[in-house]
Amino acid sequence: MKNPNVKDVPHVRCRGKNWYFRIKKPNMYGEWIWTEIKGGSTKEECIASYYATKEQIGQEVKVYNPDTITVRKVFEVWFSEYVELNTRPSTQKSYEGMVKKHILPVIGNLKLKDVTPRAIQKLINVKHTELARASATKLLTVLKQAMAYAVSPCCFIDVSPATNIRVPRAIDAKPQKAHVFTLQELASIEKRFPPGHQYYVPLHICLYAGLRIGEALGLRWDDVNMENQELSIRGTMMENGVWQDVPKTKSSFRTIPYGEKLQEILKAEREHQDSARLTFKYGVYNPRNYVCCRPDSGYRMCGRDFRYFNEWCKETFGEGSTHSLRHTHATMLLEAGESLEAVSKHLGHTTVITTSKYYSHVTEKGKSQMKKTMDAVFPIGE
Repeated sequence: MKNPNVKDVPHVRCRGKNWYFRIKKPNMYGEWIWTEIKGGSTKEECIASYYATKEQIGQEVKVYNPDTITVRKVFEVWFSEYVELNTRPSTQKSYEGMVKKHILPVIGNLKLKDVTPRAIQKLINVKHTELARASATKLLTVLKQAMAYAVSPCCFIDVSPATNIRVPRAIDAKPQKAHVFTLQELASIEKRFPPGHQYYVPLHICLYAGLRIGEALGLRWDDVNMENQELSIRGTMMENGVWQDVPKTKSSFRTIPYGEKLQEILKAEREHQDSARLTFKYGVYNPRNYVCCRPDSGYRMCGRDFRYFNEWCKETFGEGSTHSLRHTHATMLLEAGESLEAVSKHLGHTTVITTSKYYSHVTEKGKSQMKKTMDAVFPIGE
């Protein structure tokens, strides 16, 4: 055991015009190794730098000590070492918002070793009453991933306290209802946002092709095959105006057909943009070749530009948004006889279950039609 009365004397040496000191510090794998560090141009500076570095190492070791590390620190480590390197910007933003708003205020200052499964289950139970089920499920996913990272590779704890936690069942939950615009509402939208309005093209792409607004705004002319009348979804425009080369999910990568109505709109828009390029006086018009851009400036558009449209829908119809155009598109296809599986792939849903969750009202109509078909096939008394 080291004698506490013996003063810690640093190992220093002069190399050229600089002084260096040797010190033991943990590497990225947690192994303590000797390291030589430049300490200054004089011996006094070098010794002072040694003691400052030693104190800093001691503080860092204390912070990452399994017995003292906090939940807040765990999330900082998880974000910097995993989330920022392996997820999309939209996912990072979503996770960060959930952690700051729902997790850290409740258990952020607790020591990790004191967090019990019961504490996490109680947190989820409370948040389940405050959030939509999908949001509560995502919140639990974030907790499970961070706690699993604390187990391995961090080795802060031996077992994750979030492993067996579940979101409470919504026994009496009703199927989610998507707002579908009526023909009268679509006529009102057409009148309020006519050809030439910056909303016109993206709104009709959402309606006639069933795209998410980010997918519509992220389309480039290279993604449009006018000969075959197909759209290739290869990315999305983020809410903040940054184009992301990955759409919402893997299933969102798709090539879908579109009809003559949208073909006419796209042809007219392409002619307008070609003409605008010839007369534009302020640089290059629409330099990134987006299908949807501001008619006058050629500047790209993003989701935030459509807040007025969403507000207008709520004031005019009581509900509705750009996403309602996608719901309207899907509903019309299903009511026209397209299969649920075909519409699901067309929309870029991960599974048919996702589609059926939002369009149960259409499947109910299908049940009524099936009853009529059965009565015709199996008439009474025969």
